[in-house]
Amino acid sequence: METITIGMVISLYGVSKTLMQIPFGVVSDKVGDKLTLKIALMLMALVPIGYIFSDTTFKAGSLYVIQGAILGMAAPATYSVLARTLNVKRRGECTGLASAVFTLGGGIGAAIASFILSKFNSFNMAFNIAALGIFLTLIYVVIRVDKVKVEKGKINNKASIGEILYEIKNRGFVYKIIILSSSAFLGDYIYSCVVALIHFYGQDVLNVSTGYTSAIISVYLLVFGLAAPIAGWVSDKIGNRKQFLYSFLLMNFTLLGLIITRNITIFTVIIILYFLGATYLNASVQSCLSEFGAYPEIKGLVFGIVGASESLGYAVGPLVSSYIYEYNKNFLFLGLLIVSVLVTIIYLALFNKSKI
Repeated sequence: METITIGMVISLYGVSKTLMQIPFGVVSDKVGDKLTLKIALMLMALVPIGYIFSDTTFKAGSLYVIQGAILGMAAPATYSVLARTLNVKRRGECTGLASAVFTLGGGIGAAIASFILSKFNSFNMAFNIAALGIFLTLIYVVIRVDKVKVEKGKINNKASIGEILYEIKNRGFVYKIIILSSSAFLGDYIYSCVVALIHFYGQDVLNVSTGYTSAIISVYLLVFGLAAPIAGWVSDKIGNRKQFLYSFLLMNFTLLGLIITRNITIFTVIIILYFLGATYLNASVQSCLSEFGAYPEIKGLVFGIVGASESLGYAVGPLVSSYIYEYNKNFLFLGLLIVSVLVTIIYLALFNKSKI
């Protein structure tokens, strides 16, 4: 039951993040992305302080779910700010650089926390520094991010959800949103499964140490952080349509290889190639998503839908995969391949209608 319990905890985090993104995508359009982001950051700065006072696993787990909800509040506003500030001629490169910063931030934060724990053995110090870092981010947003006036009478301020959905359909964006949402779902579905279960898979199937599996997760962060700007630059050069296809092919073939191999060296090479495929897929998703920044009447809802789909993958992935793993440990990557193939089929069926 241990893997199922871990899967459920991670899933609840993803569920709370999913539920918040669509409504706060609309809120971001109503009150402005800067204000929404400031409120989310103020709340997020309190989360590390809350962990200091969480003296039971239930309290810590509940706070983790709340943390997911606050991140769900911030995500659409973050996409909105990025979309309106990037260089449209270097869209992929800009979004790739942003993705790299997001990922490396998590890796650097984890490294700092590990150093503090090993040097001072103080969780409280780590949490206080995290709160300070979020507060400094809030100050940066207040000073450096320009405020966009939300004009009265505009559709993005007064329109109902039904009118916004009609606008999306009228502009022919439905298929594009389906592709972006399913691709975003896939990325976090597989990532959350790897994070939740790779340690168990390494011990039970590959017979490797926890140090090896921890290194695999670190390598993912490193690959994603270093390759994301390059992947964005490539998408600018070859186009997102081709990059989507090449990414899906690489991901599917590498997942097939991970099902078959038990050799540690080969497994390591293949999973790094998978990480590259996922990085290039994410770069195309982010590049295409940023294009909606040119449509202020619908962008908030679109950012919310795609972000919620991504979070849903994070929520559902560990839960489904933990049950698959309990049934048969060797089926972990087979389950991931099936989902990846299904999303690939969605892309192949819709890309001609999607305006990608």
